[in-house]
Amino acid sequence: MGKRLGILGAVTVVVALMVGAVSPALGSSSGASASASSGHADGRTIRVILVPTEAADIDLGAPGFSLGDTVVFGGVLQRPDGTPVGRYGLVCTFVSAANPAHVEAQCPTTATLPGGQITTQGIVVNRALNTTLPITGGSGQFQGAGGQMVQRDISSGGQLKLELTFHLKF
Repeated sequence: MGKRLGILGAVTVVVALMVGAVSPALGSSSGASASASSGHADGRTIRVILVPTEAADIDLGAPGFSLGDTVVFGGVLQRPDGTPVGRYGLVCTFVSAANPAHVEAQCPTTATLPGGQITTQGIVVNRALNTTLPITGGSGQFQGAGGQMVQRDISSGGQLKLELTFHLKF
């Protein structure tokens, strides 16, 4: 369960960073996020905080931890001041489980924000809460998005929290 939650946490960070630049109502340059704009004409940077709210482990195949087991996760995306701005979801399927020191999971994610959605997908290794995943696309304001999402563990007091920073390119 620990490795699964670690991988889940690593993926959830991706979505949270987008919120600050999503819509005029949020204020893309109001300071609502730690970094709302990259200043590049062809992209922008969005930073949000991911707070997990629900998770489930699905034991498939051989009993106990094995190849194909899945973690499903959902959470709230917030501005740094705690104001909710969206939702985040991911499903991680373990694609390498033979070596307990190097467990890998394939993790597609979706961040739902005012103005659209941003998707990511990639391999997360072990309990890497600090990781980088490629942005695979988006909808609405984020249609045609590429780039990468950087996730950083900012947990405190036993509460898992992840800072997600989306470096969007169009």
